[in-house]
Amino acid sequence: MLDTLSQTIRQARRAQGLTQQQLADLCGLDRTTIGALERNNYPDLGIRKVELVLNVLGKELCSRDKSLPTLDELRGLYG
Repeated sequence: MLDTLSQTIRQARRAQGLTQQQLADLCGLDRTTIGALERNNYPDLGIRKVELVLNVLGKELCSRDKSLPTLDELRGLYG
């Protein structure tokens, strides 16, 4: 799940044509924080920072009951 989060952040940043530094500036964070998020290396990073980055990228963090993958999720994995 955290791998997916890291990939989502990296892909959304690139899709918007932002560098890590530009995203960090928009979020009021350090560039190394963005890099750590994208590398799935954030043992001490709080959820609020993750939500902030996602919000700036037009994404949101949500949870749901664990179930079988949806067709869209399967397409994302194998498409």
